[in-house]
Amino acid sequence: MIWLSKEPERINEIPELEGEPELKDFIQAINGPGQDFETFRCAHSTKEDEKGTTRSMYVAIIFRNRQWAEVPDPYLIVSRNIVMSAAHSDLFPDGAIPFELRLRNHWLKEERVYAYTADIQFYIQALDEAQMREELARQIAFLQKILVQP
Repeated sequence: MIWLSKEPERINEIPELEGEPELKDFIQAINGPGQDFETFRCAHSTKEDEKGTTRSMYVAIIFRNRQWAEVPDPYLIVSRNIVMSAAHSDLFPDGAIPFELRLRNHWLKEERVYAYTADIQFYIQALDEAQMREELARQIAFLQKILVQP
């Protein structure tokens, strides 16, 4: 396990970030100094067919304050903030919310504590790779405004 909030220089050791500049920048921002969250894991897949490019990915976040991470309630507030921000935004037409949040409970062996994480799931369909990356950058910028403190 690499905790990038403690060892940011190790980001290039994470194979899932290779060739993924948008995801890498997002993860660096979340793990930056003075933030409420740190990343727990991430994954992505891209499928191309005659209909275009489909991207599925998630980034799991965890509260740095482990007392907040021990219960689901703070994550429900984060989820509500994401949903309300998306609902009031002009970025997502027809009330579409392009994110899904899934709570998972984990045993953090080194810290000897159970803690929740929130998997933020993205799902993007586009005509091609360039359009998919443009949409991914737009969605990440939106989430970054909510999750990362200036």
